[in-house]
Amino acid sequence: MARASPRRKIIPFRYVEPAKRRATQYEEVTLHSQWDPKNFATQGWFNRDINGRPPWDEASTALKAEQWWAYRDPSEDWFKPYVTRQAATGNSITQAIAGATRARLFDGLLPKWQTFLESDYAAYRYPEYGLFMALSYAQREALSDVVAGPLIFQAMEKDRHAQDLALYGMTLEDAIPGFDEGRSKTLWMESPIWQDSRRVIEYLMASRDWGEINFVINLIYEPLFATLFNRELVLRAASRHGDTVAAVIAEGAEKDRPHRQGSAVALVRFRLSADSDNKAVMNGWIEQWTPLVTNATDSLAPLFEATDIQVQTFAEARQVVFEQWQTLMRDCDLDAAGAYA
Repeated sequence: MARASPRRKIIPFRYVEPAKRRATQYEEVTLHSQWDPKNFATQGWFNRDINGRPPWDEASTALKAEQWWAYRDPSEDWFKPYVTRQAATGNSITQAIAGATRARLFDGLLPKWQTFLESDYAAYRYPEYGLFMALSYAQREALSDVVAGPLIFQAMEKDRHAQDLALYGMTLEDAIPGFDEGRSKTLWMESPIWQDSRRVIEYLMASRDWGEINFVINLIYEPLFATLFNRELVLRAASRHGDTVAAVIAEGAEKDRPHRQGSAVALVRFRLSADSDNKAVMNGWIEQWTPLVTNATDSLAPLFEATDIQVQTFAEARQVVFEQWQTLMRDCDLDAAGAYA
């Protein structure tokens, strides 16, 4: 009688250490697409540059973590859901423009608002494109794929928003006789309204700490400057001035922000748990950057006075965004006291 073959022990193949009991689709398609000797590149770095620097370098940020692959984006964004969401935003804007064109709604834009659209609103695409460039650098240097993912998605959102503004300007040039946004670049380069924000954008583009870029954009610049301009000015006032399209474009950008801010907050909490010294680094960034962003935010004050219908004063809008920002900092267990006047 033949003896039964002994049962073989089945060893499951798993290269992903899930955050919970089972790996999610987000974890399966994201984790370890970026290699490193700390995970599976046991042969070490084989493609250093001419100066001996590896493709990803711990010195690329002042922040520290033993295992950057332990971070998880709460949005669990990967390519397919991201593209689906962005396509929905694009379709909404396309339909809003088509509907406004058919109904000749552009004929009803109030005069001061039309001036705003061809000047300062058109100029807003330049800081958005600057953020695209800064975030693209940050994504390249980030020390794991799960950290880099939200950065490249946000970079593309900024590029999309800049293009939305440019395409809307072209639509208005076709629809309104004499409409000309040609001076928007000069405003960005020379207008007192934009010079403080241009300084912030250029400093971000010059930064070589990817962690700092991500932190400043999502936890200082976006909650203060971008929210004040895009939500408190454009989104609240556009429809009151007969502009249904700018309201849809602004909401498209606002819809992106919770995803990116949630990712950044989760990364802050991850860093605080990974290394207690990270708290002092991030508090230092708050102290350094908040006055710069505050100056940029305050420079927007004249735009609130230059509309046909004043939905709210600049002081009211400023108070709202700064109170929300202070709550955000407390939720992150970071120190914003005394960071702005």
